[in-house]
Amino acid sequence: MRRPGRERGFSLVELAIVLTVIAILSVAILRSQTVLDRAAVAEAIAAIKDLRAAVATFRQRYRYLPGDFPVDKNHPEIPGVRGDCRRGGSGGGNGNGDIEQNESRCASEQLIRAGLIRGDPDEQIKTRLGAVSLKRTADAGVSFSNPPQIRNVLVFDNVPCDVALEIDRKIDDGLLSAGSVRADDACLAPGSEKTRLRHFAVAL
Repeated sequence: MRRPGRERGFSLVELAIVLTVIAILSVAILRSQTVLDRAAVAEAIAAIKDLRAAVATFRQRYRYLPGDFPVDKNHPEIPGVRGDCRRGGSGGGNGNGDIEQNESRCASEQLIRAGLIRGDPDEQIKTRLGAVSLKRTADAGVSFSNPPQIRNVLVFDNVPCDVALEIDRKIDDGLLSAGSVRADDACLAPGSEKTRLRHFAVAL
């Protein structure tokens, strides 16, 4: 008959090795996430700068904002703009200085057709953080009541709070409730770093 042997447990050395491996893996995962977040922040800031420059050039060239520009179907200043994004179309601009809700979907097309940004004119502008749209402040989903002169914004959807805050730190005042970069209230609660914002807006 076999005698029951002593059950062997983990030694302290083995436990220390396992814990060290877990710690190394955790640090590697956190670093890779940080690298991804930094890349997303850098890409978003580059997109914001490019879009602001494109909008400024568009306004200088055509005297209107993209989307709000009432492109004339008989003498189109921007060739190839689809019918509903021209004067009289369902998304045609009215030239009042605001990129209204129906004009917003035509803003990216006008920028692309004018050769100021790259992309598919039938789709929204895309970044690593998702789609970006140009909208009037009233439709942005965040408050820009102070200062009131900010009329139109770039809106990113589904952005993590920590990424939004880092973008704000780099191009504005580091406060998501003030300045030219704003977010909805989801980021104001403690522990909300990884909460995804429904609305994150940057003044044009």
